[in-house]
Amino acid sequence: MFTLLKQFTPPAILLAGTLAAQAAFAKVQIAIDLSAQQLTATRKNGDTVVWKISSGRPGFETPTGHYVVYRMEPDHKSDEYEQAPMPYAMFFSSRGLAIHGTYERGLGRPASHGCVRLSVANAKKLYEWISEDGGETSGAEVEIIGMTPGGRRGKDRETARQPSREFEREPVLGRAPAAAVRDPRREPERSSIQQNVDKPAGAGRNGDPFEDLVDSVWRF
Repeated sequence: MFTLLKQFTPPAILLAGTLAAQAAFAKVQIAIDLSAQQLTATRKNGDTVVWKISSGRPGFETPTGHYVVYRMEPDHKSDEYEQAPMPYAMFFSSRGLAIHGTYERGLGRPASHGCVRLSVANAKKLYEWISEDGGETSGAEVEIIGMTPGGRRGKDRETARQPSREFEREPVLGRAPAAAVRDPRREPERSSIQQNVDKPAGAGRNGDPFEDLVDSVWRF
């Protein structure tokens, strides 16, 4: 029965249900649905909010997976993007990706370089929740699912490296290289004289010594 419900229940509802079940045992639980461009946060006391976000745009997709908030800065400036403001930054990936506030308009569509943007007011509230429940040491968890609209499923750069296809090819065991296989149909036909010359002396074509003598004459 549970399997049938899981098959016909939208992923966002399943994820929200999982967060509610974990709320009594964990700190702040954050669920991000890239397909819906939506963030759901749940505290251990059951308080829940649902907000619009802007995740990474195509080419800079926010990676899916499970993460933990490990660093928090209330007034962070981006060193990579010309000191762009990232108020109430909550870092969850070693790539430098964070959930943070933005002064840009148009939340609800992909727009960032990989970070998850919230309105400044919502980012402040989430920041306060995590701080009140233990801050960086609380182990606030982040679960990211879905796919960026118009993009592809993002993967963390550290785990996205795949071996080159060139090195995945394996030789077929028990099969000689094409150059080593002789094709009798391509070999030139030899004359009867050449065939006799190639025979070892004394063998005789029919085991007759007289024919051996004739063969020796033909060879000279």
